[in-house]
Amino acid sequence: MVVLGKDERLKFEADKENYSKAVQEIYDNTHTYHDGKWVMFAPTDTSLFDDFIRLLSIKRKPNKK
Repeated sequence: MVVLGKDERLKFEADKENYSKAVQEIYDNTHTYHDGKWVMFAPTDTSLFDDFIRLLSIKRKPNKK
């Protein structure tokens, strides 16, 4: 599960076309709550892992150097 708040949803939606159709479909079919979208994935293989990593990078704060 990845919870995307308002700003995170905007980041995802700006880059949405670069994600797989499966991830786009799951995102589109996920209900939006007052605190964001709670996007649930049930991976059956590793084919979507690159997309998961990119989604999680939206959530991470950049390293301060």
